[in-house]
Amino acid sequence: MAVAVGAGAVTGVVVARRRRRPETDRWHSVTINCSPEQLGPKPRPLDELAFPVEVRIRPAPGDRGTELSVRVASDAGRQRVRDVRKALRAARSLAEVGEVLLPDTPPTTRPTITGAPLAYATRHGREEGRL
Repeated sequence: MAVAVGAGAVTGVVVARRRRRPETDRWHSVTINCSPEQLGPKPRPLDELAFPVEVRIRPAPGDRGTELSVRVASDAGRQRVRDVRKALRAARSLAEVGEVLLPDTPPTTRPTITGAPLAYATRHGREEGRL
């Protein structure tokens, strides 16, 4: 039992250190299947953000399109990082397809208690996770 408590304490320390690390100094990147000239100096979804961001556009390694990287210019909270990630996905979708693709609305099922986690994940899925 002492081993389990010790392992939990170590895990708690690692998680606490991870949360303290600022996310605003990170570059968030996505590879887009188009040439850098097609994106322009700043894609529209990133230009419409309500806070300043740094944008870096360059050819992707291996001649596989364009690498679009964005970083929040000022010290910001987690919500701003989510907004940047959502805007990156929208910019990629606009460049590759011509519109921002969204899940079907209204959904084809009735809202239920057991479906609430899925509804939440669908609403916020573009803010977190892999780009």
